Amino acid sequence: MNINNETKIGILVAAVAVILAVITWKAGNFKVAVGGYEVKVQFQNIEGVETNAPVRLNGLEVGRVKDIDIIYGDVPKVEMILWINGDMKIPKNAKVYVKNMGFMGEKFIGIYAENIQEGYLNKGEVVIGEEPASFENMVADLKSISENINERLTVNSQNIDEIFANMRVTMKNMAGITENINERLTVNKHLVDDTMVRVNNLSKNFEEMSADLKINPWKLMYKPKRTAVEKDK
Repeated sequence: MNINNETKIGILVAAVAVILAVITWKAGNFKVAVGGYEVKVQFQNIEGVETNAPVRLNGLEVGRVKDIDIIYGDVPKVEMILWINGDMKIPKNAKVYVKNMGFMGEKFIGIYAENIQEGYLNKGEVVIGEEPASFENMVADLKSISENINERLTVNSQNIDEIFANMRVTMKNMAGITENINERLTVNKHLVDDTMVRVNNLSKNFEEMSADLKINPWKLMYKPKRTAVEKDK
């Protein structure tokens, strides 16, 4: 069977299109949802989370971000529709966060649950997400803490100076005491050495007596006879 050039080109184009579709599918990390349900989460700030971002329950991937929309009102909110795979269940008391994979990694939705006392979320149920800590808020908090510390140091500068002055006096007194002790030890060096010799001899005598009593325990019951002089006394 002869295939003309037009047919060959058509087959080639179709094959290239299929390959590009597969590559795009893999690069986007798309997944075909085989069963599952939707859960809605509302945030005031989602910190750049995009559709198809992973959803993880206590670290385990259980779904994807299906859609993102803005709910207008007195305070605008961002609502995410989460697609939860299969029979995965999300506890009602779970906390939902915007998380990072590493310091500058991909954004994802993290769900943290400790217990299931309140049951599980139903299809379409709405959860209020925990707001992510923004870099601006962290800088503002650090600035506030720094200003508070500086204010305390300024207000208590006199007390701090007195503390350091007292510490210097204490260190001088300790240096004087150390010098005095060293001087006394130098002056009485021979007395100290003699005392240490006596203590050492006493320790040796005690060890010898203990060893002798272990060998001859009857000596504890032995009462030496008194001499004639001792009897006269």
